[in-house]
Amino acid sequence: MAEPLGWLLKARIVARTIRNLVTRRPLCASFEVTHNCTANCRHCDKGEELDDHQVGPDEYGRICRSLRPVLAQVAGGEPLRRDDLPEVIRALHRPGRPPFIAVITNGSLLTQEKYEILRESGAHQFSISIDFPDSRHDDWRRIPGLFDHLSDVVPRLVSLGHGDVVMNCCMTRENYSEILEIARLTRSWGVKLNFSTYTALRTGNTELNLRHPRDTQRLDELIDELYSGRPEYSSIMTSERVMRRYSAFYRTCEVPGCRAGHRFLVVNPDGLLTPCAMHIERRFATRRELIKGFTSGNRCGGCYISSRANTEKSAWELLTDNLRFSRLSRSSSRAGA
Repeated sequence: MAEPLGWLLKARIVARTIRNLVTRRPLCASFEVTHNCTANCRHCDKGEELDDHQVGPDEYGRICRSLRPVLAQVAGGEPLRRDDLPEVIRALHRPGRPPFIAVITNGSLLTQEKYEILRESGAHQFSISIDFPDSRHDDWRRIPGLFDHLSDVVPRLVSLGHGDVVMNCCMTRENYSEILEIARLTRSWGVKLNFSTYTALRTGNTELNLRHPRDTQRLDELIDELYSGRPEYSSIMTSERVMRRYSAFYRTCEVPGCRAGHRFLVVNPDGLLTPCAMHIERRFATRRELIKGFTSGNRCGGCYISSRANTEKSAWELLTDNLRFSRLSRSSSRAGA
C-alpha cells in the first residue's frame, strides 16, 4: 500500500528533487500506459481506437528505476482501461521511497473498489479531470452521465479520509470563465484543485486558446478573485505564480526555454520515450538518445501545461510550493476524515 507521506518519505522526495535538479534528471515521468480512452474530449487528441503495443508492468518498472523521477504519473488515454493497472503501479512503487505515484484519470471507470485496489498497489494520489461544474462536462468529454458519476464517486472517496483525491481543470476559451464555480464545486466535494492550460499542439484547434486580449484580461480578474483569500477558494493547489504564468502564456501562446527531456518526459505504452505528449512521434529507446535527438536542439515553446509549468519552477519555488501543498493535503485529509 502507498504509505502516508510521513516525514521520512517527504525527506527522501526532497533529496531526490535536489539530486535530480543537480544532475539534470527528470522530476516528472508520465507513464502513458495506453493511448486509448473512454472519452473523446474536444480539447484532446485521444479517443480513436488504436493498437498501442503496450508493454507489461515489469518493463515500466525497469524504465522507472532507470529514470529515477520524483513523480511518476500513470496516465493515458484512460489508464483504467488497462486490466493490469494495479500491477503497473506495483512495479513503479518503492515502499518508503520516491517516486510519488499519481493516477491521472477522467474518472469514468473509477469506483471505490478500484480506488482501494490502486491505493493498495501503491498509488499516492488520484487526479480526476473536471472541465465544467455541471452536465456540460458530459458533452465536452462526450461521456453521457459523467458529471453525475463524479458527483457521486468523488465525495465517497473523500469520505474515506485519505486526502489523496485532486481535481484537474484544463482551461480553454470555452470554460475559463467557469473556474470560480469549479473551485467552489470541488471545495464542496472536499478535494484539491489543480489547473492546467490547453495547447493547440494537441489538436491544431487554435479557437480554444484565450486568443483575445479581453479573454486574458478577464482571466487576470478571475485569478485576482481566486487568490483573494476567500475560504471558498482555499483548496487551490496551483500557486498564484503559476496561474499568472498561464495567463502570460495565453497572450502569445508561446513560452520559450522548454526543458522537456531534462525536467519531464513521457513513457509511451510501448516503453519508448517521448519528450512530451505533444511530440509522441519523436520516440527514443533511451533518455540519452532523447536528449541528443530532441532536447539539445529543442526550440518548441507552444505549450505551458501543468507538468511543464510545475517542473520548470526554480528550486526555491519547488520547495515553498511543495510545503504549501503538504499543508493543504493535511487540511484536506482532516476535512475528509
